[in-house]
Amino acid sequence: MEVLALGFSRTGTSSMHTALQILGITPVCHGEDIIFQTLDLEMIAQGIVAKYQPSAATCPPFGRKEFDQLLGQYRAVTDMPMSHFGPELMEAYPDAKVVLVERDIESWFKSYSETVALIPFQCGFANWLINSLDPLTRRRRQLGDTLFRLVYRADSRAEILETMRDVYREHYAAIRQAARPGQLLEYKLGSGWEPLCEFLGKPVPDVPFPRINDSAEFAEKIRLVREHLAVGVRRRIRRLLGVFGVIAAVALAVGWRRLS
Repeated sequence: MEVLALGFSRTGTSSMHTALQILGITPVCHGEDIIFQTLDLEMIAQGIVAKYQPSAATCPPFGRKEFDQLLGQYRAVTDMPMSHFGPELMEAYPDAKVVLVERDIESWFKSYSETVALIPFQCGFANWLINSLDPLTRRRRQLGDTLFRLVYRADSRAEILETMRDVYREHYAAIRQAARPGQLLEYKLGSGWEPLCEFLGKPVPDVPFPRINDSAEFAEKIRLVREHLAVGVRRRIRRLLGVFGVIAAVALAVGWRRLS
């Protein structure tokens, strides 16, 4: 593990993800890996419980062994859910460089509340059906609800909005407190390549610093994910209907023979 980019979601994590890739630090763990199931979602949820609700934990708090199991294929980390293990990752990988991007809290609040905070605690028949028919979606939902319930101390979207600012401040304070001298770069959005490359000991690329995943792009990604899920659910429903049709046909045939 070379780089721990531990800023909150909606603080340029996708831009940092791409920037690290351009610098040749790959692969990079990002929240989108949850979508493509390259992370053990159940294990992450267990780690969240072990950190934030140890009385209910089924495993000890994560250390180097657990993080190696989760992240052994990666050279860098950015975005949630792994950023919520910030101090633990810093202890597990003491030689890793830590990059921290912090937005103005009100700007971040607006962006986060209009995007990420809309995801957890969804209800209704459509969501129940998708969760029932798609195991991966169910695991994603369980991880998301666990994370927001414990990290944000919330059981609803309204409660998330109430605690967001405090959780944000607590996160950044914990990272700064855990950092050793020379380990941490506080990167400012819009600073370009120079401070990041100097900190990481990399040459400055001959391309603009990436700017990715504004709110409109985030909304489009969520739409595409939901569209993909809907296709999968429709496919499963057709299969179930086919199975039920076969069962009904067999039952009808058996009943007809008995009547005959």
